[in-house]
Amino acid sequence: MWQTRKPLILGLAALAAVFIALGASALAYQRAYDYFANELTILPEILDQPRPVVIATSSSASDEIVVLPKAWDGKERVNILLLGIDQRAGERERAYRTDTMIVFTLDPLTMEAGALSIPRDLWVPIPGNFDQVNYRINQANFLGDAFDYPGGGIALARKTVESFLGIPIHFVVRINFTAFEYFIDRIGGIVIDVPEPIYDPAYPTDDYGVEVFSLPAGLQTMDGLTALKYARTRHSQNGDFDRARRQQQVIMAVREKLKDPRVLASLIASAPEILSELSDSIKTDLTLDQMQQLAVLAQRIERERIKFEVLDQRYTEFATTPDGSQVLIPIRARIAELRQRFFSTNTTAQASP
Repeated sequence: MWQTRKPLILGLAALAAVFIALGASALAYQRAYDYFANELTILPEILDQPRPVVIATSSSASDEIVVLPKAWDGKERVNILLLGIDQRAGERERAYRTDTMIVFTLDPLTMEAGALSIPRDLWVPIPGNFDQVNYRINQANFLGDAFDYPGGGIALARKTVESFLGIPIHFVVRINFTAFEYFIDRIGGIVIDVPEPIYDPAYPTDDYGVEVFSLPAGLQTMDGLTALKYARTRHSQNGDFDRARRQQQVIMAVREKLKDPRVLASLIASAPEILSELSDSIKTDLTLDQMQQLAVLAQRIERERIKFEVLDQRYTEFATTPDGSQVLIPIRARIAELRQRFFSTNTTAQASP
């Protein structure tokens, strides 16, 4: 898929919109294309590509028409699993654990969306013929790649989450630290209101050492490396649960950044270069058409219709395994209630215009 260079003008923006900036406004998206058409040089090879939907501004000449793909036209909820693996710059190991697991859900009927963060220490069954029944859920991707599970780590992670939550996972996207950091830098950094000071005396470095990571409370402008540290550190009162909420903060901060049409236009213009840099850092079973269509759908969803949840202490219990590992045991009844509330479509709800 990543060898297909021609439709990149929409593909990279779509990927960002669906998986990192869920719900960026359609108005900002169109303004970005207006800016792109009128202010930035347009590549002839991009203009030559077939366009499914034409959107032109009143000042656009015939050779400056910019288009958007049609929105996702499915009638059922779409669930997308985002995996962030702990692969560091320059590493080429066969398999990696996941540092992040988030299930995004989009409902085209009610025009609602959500993001559910799954803690990596959750103790669950992992399908397949392995030495034991239960593992930390962050090992699913590793086991799938390390032991040649059909479809690899992505397939086993998908199957594990489906079995645990009792929902279908329609698509999976897997990124590494490089993709995350690179993308944040590409959009010029993000601004986050840090709720409390952070002091991590043992933040893991790329060479498997440690360093001090500290950040004061209040509004902070973060580059890619700082945002990665903010999203990964576990040194706070509620550990992994706080980390999941910080990751959700990052998602919303990117969403806010992409409301600036100049930022999104620049991202679109740089798509071929971005693809070249990240071709080894992103893996997905989505086609470019599907990414584009889901992005347009996501951008039409109002901010107040986007829900965020973490499987925190309300849904889990701390426990120690016989070998001394600290894990989280899911409280099944509460998770079942959450699943019904988070992933079920209310057929009486009215879709947004």
